[in-house]
Amino acid sequence: MSDPEITAELLQTINILEELEELMDLAPSLEIEEVLQEAWLKISLTFPADFREATSLDAGSEGLRRYLRVRAFFADPIQNPLSQADLAIYYQNLQPPD
Repeated sequence: MSDPEITAELLQTINILEELEELMDLAPSLEIEEVLQEAWLKISLTFPADFREATSLDAGSEGLRRYLRVRAFFADPIQNPLSQADLAIYYQNLQPPD
């Protein structure tokens, strides 16, 4: 994935979201889970608009990584092959046009 828009910071942010998702699963109370969810939402809002639009129905860290793989595939399909499953899930989660 050599897309110039895919920065180390963006990849780190996805890792942070994944860690927050894991912490939400372990939260000892609803209050703590809500705080973690709020942090997750605020962090996810830092992503570029195309990420937020493309992953609005699949916004977890897994969906964000899938979007990176799809972008890389369309940028250079030879260097960045994509599984049929990833592509199918990506298209299932696309928002219909308004």
